[in-house]
Amino acid sequence: MLAAMMLCAFSLSAQKEVKLRFGVLGGFNMTKWNGDGFLPDYNSETKEGITPTTFSKFEDAGFTPGFHVGALADMVINDKWSIQPELLFTFEGSKVAKVTESFEVKESKYTALFIKIPLIVYYNILNVGPGQLSPGVGPYFAGAVGGSGDEGDTFGPNGFDEFDWGLNVKVNYEFQKFASGLFAGAYFAQGFTTSKTTGFGISVGYKFQYWKYLKKVYNTGVLEYNP
Repeated sequence: MLAAMMLCAFSLSAQKEVKLRFGVLGGFNMTKWNGDGFLPDYNSETKEGITPTTFSKFEDAGFTPGFHVGALADMVINDKWSIQPELLFTFEGSKVAKVTESFEVKESKYTALFIKIPLIVYYNILNVGPGQLSPGVGPYFAGAVGGSGDEGDTFGPNGFDEFDWGLNVKVNYEFQKFASGLFAGAYFAQGFTTSKTTGFGISVGYKFQYWKYLKKVYNTGVLEYNP
């Protein structure tokens, strides 16, 4: 995946008009795991189909708050299109229903830290107020680096996915006439693995000026610098 992103970056660098900026971002997110789980639907009255210390379906899950921080590379192809890969550390989780020894459904909370790489293609709408509005869409890929919950480890016998991938839909607004480089955005994400992660969040960040040594100069290409 990383090799594919690098190839994408180098292929863009061959185009004369591509410009590159780096930036940082962080924000708040809400996530839940609402996949099929490991048991058939149970009858809440007769308790048929469940046993103690096992999990019900994830449809009983609830959203859990978290956060994300990281860096980005903004590759501007022209005045309309740009590609933005990101490298994020995201704290996510979910509330999951668990069956107790007395056959009562108890809510448990599980959390995990992921390294996430979204790759978003944006369409830039210029001169929307003091800046530009950029809706975008693209895939994300994530791998867990740790997790814990009320009833034990997040991963392992519970079966939550340590690797996650899915689709991001994002909308950013970047200021240009003042506070140049400052941006805010919102996103919705849907995972396609067994856990079927659903998430949404908001972010704020800053994009440094076109790169070389972060000077505010015009850059005609990723690997070319013209003062």
